[in-house]
Amino acid sequence: MTESNLDGAGVLLLDDTWTTGARVQSAAYALKQAGAHRVAAVVLGRHANPGYAGWKPILDVVKAQPYRQENCAVHG
Repeated sequence: MTESNLDGAGVLLLDDTWTTGARVQSAAYALKQAGAHRVAAVVLGRHANPGYAGWKPILDVVKAQPYRQENCAVHG
């Protein structure tokens, strides 16, 4: 086995969209196999399935409040 530049490293993994999580999990696994000590993932977008009942309360809130660029998503 060859030494990797990731040996013992902490890695921040950025993903543009989270749908099932499979790609982030696969990438994190590959990074760990390459020697990364810790992998953290940050996802910039999330796909919501409107047919899934668990999303209904969230989608109702989103639909009731139109997007405004000047509003902060964290602090309202």
